[in-house]
Amino acid sequence: MNETLTNFRQAVADSTDLQEKVKAGADLVALGKESGFEFTQEELETGWEELQESDEGLTDFEL
Repeated sequence: MNETLTNFRQAVADSTDLQEKVKAGADLVALGKESGFEFTQEELETGWEELQESDEGLTDFEL
C-alpha cells in the first residue's frame, strides 16, 4: 500500500466524521482528495488487495 493510502487509512481511523462519510457510501477517491490525499481508483483497489493479503489485516471498521 502506498504512503498516501496508508495516511488516508489512518486519517479515517482517527476521524469519526470521515468514518461516517465512508459508512454512508462516499466515493473514497473523492473523499481522499477532499481530505488532502490524492490517489486513483486503481491505487485504492491495489492497496485494498494488498491489505487483505497482508499480515497487518483489516481493522474492525474496515471489515
